[in-house]
Amino acid sequence: MRRFWAGAGLAAALAAAGCGGGGGGPLPEGASVAPASTAAFLSFRTDFSSDQWKKFARLAAQFPAVRSSVDILRNFKDYAGKEVDLVWLDFPGGGSNSVIITKPSTHAKLEEFLRLQGDLFSQGSVGEWAVVGDSADVDRFEKLARGGDKLAGDKEFKQGFGQLDPQASVKGWVSGKSAQIALDHALAGGGAPPRLTHDVGDLHAISGAAKAEDNGVSLELDGLIDPAPNPATFSPSLPDAVPGGVLLYVSTSSLDAPLKTVLRLVGKSLPRFNTQLSQVEGVLGITLEGDIYPLLKGESALAVYPGTPQLPRVLFVQKVEDEQKADSLLRRFSAIAQLGGSIKAETVQLGGESVQKLTFTGAPVTIYDGVAKGRLFVTNAANLAEQTISGPASSLGDDPLFRSTRDAAGVPVKVAAFAFGDLENGLPYVLRLAQQAGNVVPPEAFANTKPLHGAVVYLVKDGDALRISGFQTIK
Repeated sequence: MRRFWAGAGLAAALAAAGCGGGGGGPLPEGASVAPASTAAFLSFRTDFSSDQWKKFARLAAQFPAVRSSVDILRNFKDYAGKEVDLVWLDFPGGGSNSVIITKPSTHAKLEEFLRLQGDLFSQGSVGEWAVVGDSADVDRFEKLARGGDKLAGDKEFKQGFGQLDPQASVKGWVSGKSAQIALDHALAGGGAPPRLTHDVGDLHAISGAAKAEDNGVSLELDGLIDPAPNPATFSPSLPDAVPGGVLLYVSTSSLDAPLKTVLRLVGKSLPRFNTQLSQVEGVLGITLEGDIYPLLKGESALAVYPGTPQLPRVLFVQKVEDEQKADSLLRRFSAIAQLGGSIKAETVQLGGESVQKLTFTGAPVTIYDGVAKGRLFVTNAANLAEQTISGPASSLGDDPLFRSTRDAAGVPVKVAAFAFGDLENGLPYVLRLAQQAGNVVPPEAFANTKPLHGAVVYLVKDGDALRISGFQTIK
């Protein structure tokens, strides 16, 4: 395990050193050495004179934890070749079954570096390529790489890499088959039937890339799935309806579709689940098909705000077509909630509207829910409920950080899902919560989160792939 973490550190250092080059259409050279059975492949190009390296160094210098390391990383240019790759042979073993490969200008330089590491690393070779890692992994890689098919000839590897931005600094690929087998194995360990995830589709590949920009880092992640998903898209409008001051905002549309999928998978895992679900529907007088699913077809959003030391403020908003039906359903839930005796439900006036107030006996939690302006809302803060009803004086859509980060990310008009994080205020808030819970948080932690400002990620469909794109602003 010590070698694994040391190897991970070496990979990270070489990765940072490798934020050069322009990527481009050709596959990484290391793919012609790595075996076709490779589970995951991460590739970096090393060019310290490139614009990408200069941008990376400028961004990295904002973080005290890595500021002193930037110049040290330059020493790796004498050891690394034009490309440095991290190859996972398989996923079992906590991700430790991996090696680093590179084609150094001279083996003498790499051997000199390895001697400085003591007994942490072993070294091997395949042709002109040096292999670094645990001795068992190095031996295994050498045997696999010297015979048989190579990753460069794998159709799904080529397709996955072909989806990525050719200018990206760092590119990665994960075998969809290997990842799905590992996930199915984990689910089966919890009692799920074999190959449960194949009920959704066959995952062929996951690929991703990162690129240093003038004011942050852009990211993309693609998933090739058969059959290709066709998620509903929407034009985000709720940022203009929710109050500003958001630490985390997540939005999507047609929540009924993923809920149906989840319940279908649960039904396959638990033989009596569907029968029990029907019984619950009968007792409550509420059905998924007739009541819940229609309610969830519009745009929805979950917003998290700073709150008490014990509990943040949370607001859920759902656009609805039939306000009367949505309000009736909320009141029915309130009536049912009271039957247990641990919840008190009452009607209060907020923002000129009647709102349900649910108070939990013996717990410092109060929930407000209601319907106004075509939107259903649920929150644990009265002021958020009131602003949602009357309209916020300053909305998330007005927030300069939200707007600048969204624009930097290039969010399209229509998306399948969308998320924003105010890390400038959110991360210190989380660290303070950790302190209040009795955890020791060093001052360096606050200093190293300070450069992180806004983050945006969004989901779209791109041909046969689902693509997650994002941007992290760094100042």
